[in-house]
Order: sequence, then structure tokens, then C-alpha cells
Amino acid sequence: MNDMTPARTDAPASPPAPELGAVDWFRAEVDRFMDEMSKPGRSLLSFVPRFVIPKPAIELTDAGESYRLSAELPGLTEKDITVEMADGILTIAAEKHESAERRDGDCLINERRHGHFQRQITLPIDADENKVKARFKHGLLTLDIGKNAAARKRTRKIKIDS
Repeated sequence: MNDMTPARTDAPASPPAPELGAVDWFRAEVDRFMDEMSKPGRSLLSFVPRFVIPKPAIELTDAGESYRLSAELPGLTEKDITVEMADGILTIAAEKHESAERRDGDCLINERRHGHFQRQITLPIDADENKVKARFKHGLLTLDIGKNAAARKRTRKIKIDS
């Protein structure tokens, strides 16, 4: 395996060998960790596999005359979030860019982070696309989605012949 292919090591660290003391074992583990972090594209934040896309926790409940959808979006603002609805599919997306710059003596530290996610939820057939209200407070996006009574009446039973 070359240095560009990350090796996955899910196995826990082995206990110290009898010939090694606890301090030597710990030193070897720290050395292994530092070697791993020095590989290109690695950082302290790269312990999550790169193919994992974060998905916010959501909850859809029937509130009688409407549906209520809640999505946990900590660390975001309403300017970071877009909500769209088309053909019974609700799309919640967000994108965040952050950068910080600081000086420590002669050293300039400039950190940048970028994140994006998109989540699509198929809504019940009687959800009314024209009766949607959204609010965002303290990292919680709440959507109240009205119901369309006529849509419920379009459902019909189909007779099964024997």
C-alpha cells in the first residue's frame, strides 16, 4: 500500500508485550499516531472516513391539521440553510464555510473548514406544498406542513377479483 491509500485499522491497540513496559508501549502508540497524522491529507479531524456524509437527525410527526418536521442543525445559521419542496419531496441542504487566522509570534495560522450536506424526505401524499412555514432557532429547524384534505380523498380501494 502506498502513502496515498489510507490504511484502515479498526483493531484496538494491542496490550503491551511482556518484554515492553507500559511506558514503552505508550510511546510506540504515540509514535504510530504521529506517523499516521503526518501522512498527506490527514489531520486530527480526519478520523471519520471521507466517504461518510453527515445527515442531520430529523423527526416527522403528525400534528393533526399539519405535519411537523424537525431537523437538528447545530452550528448553522438560517443563512446557511436552504429548504425546497417539489413533487412531494422536501429537500433540506446546508453549506458552511469558516476560516480563522491568528498569529503566534512569527507563525501565521490560517485554518479553513467547509461542509455541505443535503437530505431529501418524501412527504405523505396529503402534504400541501403551498402551506409550509419554516423557523430556525438554536440549531433546530422546524417546518409546519399543512395537509390538503382533497388529496386524502383521492385515495380509493381497488377491488381484487378472485
